[in-house]
Amino acid sequence: MADLLVSGIIYGSIIALGAIGLTLIASILNFFNFAYGDLFSLGAFITFLFLDLLGDWGAFPGLSFGGGLVVATLLSVLIMLAIILLIDRFFFKPLREFDATPLFMSLASLGLAFILRAIINIVWGPEIRYYSTAIQISKKLPFGIRVKPDELFIVICTLALVTLVYLILKKTRMGKAMRAMSDNPVLAKASGVETVRVIMWTWIIAGTLITVAGTLYGIQVQLRPTMGWHFLIPLFVAVIMGGIGSFWGALIGGMVIGISEEMITAVLQNAFHSMQIDADMSGYKPAVAFVLVVLILLIKPHGIFGKKEH
Repeated sequence: MADLLVSGIIYGSIIALGAIGLTLIASILNFFNFAYGDLFSLGAFITFLFLDLLGDWGAFPGLSFGGGLVVATLLSVLIMLAIILLIDRFFFKPLREFDATPLFMSLASLGLAFILRAIINIVWGPEIRYYSTAIQISKKLPFGIRVKPDELFIVICTLALVTLVYLILKKTRMGKAMRAMSDNPVLAKASGVETVRVIMWTWIIAGTLITVAGTLYGIQVQLRPTMGWHFLIPLFVAVIMGGIGSFWGALIGGMVIGISEEMITAVLQNAFHSMQIDADMSGYKPAVAFVLVVLILLIKPHGIFGKKEH
């Protein structure tokens, strides 16, 4: 059970990274970006592209990767930010200028998701890819917990990024402007907030988070063109559960979803085995997320940390 908890924390930390970016987009740009999952995939594959170009730099002690992956991730973030800002400039900005409704913006982003997935399939094909095929040996920790060094790296990297984003939102002038626009866009504009810069920085923060999240997920599993589309479900559930626009809600929602999916499906799997029922519960993890969000919304309709609209 302790191992399942650790697996849930690792998975949940990746969900939380993406959910923070998604909730910023939802609250500041006022629409749910269905292309976010495929941006997750694209970031992971661009990291793979740069890693392939840079070659093998050797691995850090205990890890399955080395400096090559770190540099590839940084380059991937830069390329992804350029792509995302261009998409906003030529795709989402014209829609905003035409006063497109949030529903129309969301549907437009769904179409963009199909385009991005098609591009990934054309460039990299449907084959499974790996950052590394090295086999890692788990390290023993107290209470019978076993953790791979890569998993520890994922958690540490997530904590560092979450802390950085929190400080940006809480301590910087731009962060305060973003929070003001999230709370009341009309009042923020009237107060002199530069909405164009706020939108740009929203995309920069969200784009960085989703690219790193995709890369961290790629360290854990194999790369598939459809992985971001499947990952979109826990991202949305984490945002809705935590409350749209809430930093802490996205963080806690992501962790709750990650831990619950791992532990509940494992408990159900063991229960079925004890009853000699042959069933694979791993495919039902998204169902766990949906059940949880329904239960939370029955108790708190605006999410755990969501603000009630007046």
